[in-house]
Amino acid sequence: MQEKVGRPDWVDSNLYPFHDNWVDIEGHSIHYVDEGSRDAPVLLFIHPGPGWSFTYRYQIKQLSDKFRCIAPDLPGYGLSEAAEGYDYSLHSQSHTLERFVQTLDLRNMIVWGNDGGGPTAILALAQETDRVLGLVVGGTFGWSIKKYRSVAWTLRVVTSPVFRFVNRYTNFLAWSMGSKMGLGTRSLLKEEREQYTRPFKKRNTRNRALRLFASFNDHATQEDLDHALLAFRKKPVLIQFGEADPMTGQKWPERWAKKLPNNRLILLPHVRHFTFEGAPEATVENFRSWWAETFTMPIINAPLRAR
Repeated sequence: MQEKVGRPDWVDSNLYPFHDNWVDIEGHSIHYVDEGSRDAPVLLFIHPGPGWSFTYRYQIKQLSDKFRCIAPDLPGYGLSEAAEGYDYSLHSQSHTLERFVQTLDLRNMIVWGNDGGGPTAILALAQETDRVLGLVVGGTFGWSIKKYRSVAWTLRVVTSPVFRFVNRYTNFLAWSMGSKMGLGTRSLLKEEREQYTRPFKKRNTRNRALRLFASFNDHATQEDLDHALLAFRKKPVLIQFGEADPMTGQKWPERWAKKLPNNRLILLPHVRHFTFEGAPEATVENFRSWWAETFTMPIINAPLRAR
C-alpha cells in the first residue's frame, strides 16, 4: 500500500470527509475510499466516467455503519493517476478493477455500478464471481449494444472529432454529471458541481471518458460483455433506474431483469440517468430494504447466504 500526504486544493473535505487510501496496481497509483468495519460485508462502488469516488459520497456516509464501503478512483479519474500509455478502454479499466479486488482480497461483495461502472464491473469480476454476493445497477448495461441503433449512434456522435473538440474546451461531460440534465430531479450546489469539473481542469484530461465510450462500440468488447454477464445469472440484483432515463426508454431495466432473474426492479420517478445524485436517499432506502429481504446478516467473518 502507498502512503501519500495531502490532497489537491480542489478537493472539498467538507463534502468529501473520507480518509485517503492508495495502492499501486501495475503502475497505476489508485486512490480509494475505505469506510466502515473490516469485518462487515463489502459494498464496492464503481463510478461512471468521468466521475470519481465523490460520486457515491451520500451512499458511503449512510451505509458505512453496517457495510465496508470501498470506492476506487479508476486510473486517470479523481485522485488516481494512470500509468503512462494507458488507453482508458473498457477492457483496460476492467482489468485494473479486477487486480484491485484481488490485491485487496475483497470478498462478500455487493457491487454497485452506474453508467460505465456497470460494464466495467461485469467484465472485471466475471472470473471472480465467488467474491460477489450480488449487484446494484442503475443507468447502465452489461451486454452488447449493437442491437440498439440509437445508442450506438449516440456513442458515435459523442466520440466524434467535433464532440471531442467541444468537450476539450467546455468540459461538458464532467459538467453534465452535476446538472439537472443528468439528474432530472434536483440541482447540486455549486460546490458539489465543482467536484465533478475541477478534476479535469487541464484540457488534455477531459476526453478520457470518451475513449472509454468509444470502446463500448468495439465488436470484441461487446461479445465479451455478453459472455461475462452469464457468470452473474444466479446472483441477486437490485435494479434502480430513473423513469426519465433514456435507457429506461430502451427497456434496459427490463433487459437486466430478464438476464438476471433473481432481481428487484425499481423505477425512480422523475429521475434521469445518474440515480446516485438524482435520488440519493431513495437509492439507499431501496438498498437497505433489498438487502434485508435478500440476505441473512453474517456473524463476523462468516460467509453470507442469499435467502
